[in-house]
Amino acid sequence: MRKLLKNYTILYVEDEPNIQKNMHEYLEGYFKKVYVASDGKEGLEQYLSYRPDALMLDIDLPHMDGLTLARHIRETDKIVSIIMLTAFTEREKLLRATELKLLKYLVKPLDLLEFQDTLDLLADELVVTSNRLTTLKEGYVWDGEIQQLFYKDTVIALTSKEQNLLRLFVKHKNIELAFEDIMAQVWEDEFDREISVNCVKNVVSELRKKLPDYAIKSVYGKGYILQI
Repeated sequence: MRKLLKNYTILYVEDEPNIQKNMHEYLEGYFKKVYVASDGKEGLEQYLSYRPDALMLDIDLPHMDGLTLARHIRETDKIVSIIMLTAFTEREKLLRATELKLLKYLVKPLDLLEFQDTLDLLADELVVTSNRLTTLKEGYVWDGEIQQLFYKDTVIALTSKEQNLLRLFVKHKNIELAFEDIMAQVWEDEFDREISVNCVKNVVSELRKKLPDYAIKSVYGKGYILQI
């Protein structure tokens, strides 16, 4: 499973230079891209800039500890996988942090076999998550398995047409969809009804009110694009 990590990015936050350097080099052998930061504040800035698929955070960091950093990120991102690195004496802190939904916590110094098992576990989670969940913008997430739109932890109510339209947009994200394609697939069970471009525009207009600004871009005279 670890070979699948080459499709994903990770942010590694560690303040000890030698440990950071060695782990950075090790992780580069597995991930598509490894971002590094030396304290919690820098880690948050890196996360906001690059939106990595996974985080590996040392619990004891300058300026903002790993748990505080994870809490900040979890306010808007329920998807990103988080691994926490901790000293044995800090395990109690983690046991009280169940709301952070950590994939794993590892006690330093790391055991190589346990760490490799954790990378396998991470690969499993990333594959499942990437197939099921689509992050839009500003904390909005589409869950393709249960066909629901979430803003943070809140379900955004959609009509059946809005749900069908968003599912179609997500399937073809960042690709132009013509009015005709939308009509054929969103109204596929209504062959006896005359569907017009205005019908599409009306549903798009209502869906836009429930999504981040500028998520759906109009292509003049042709259709729309969901921008992610």
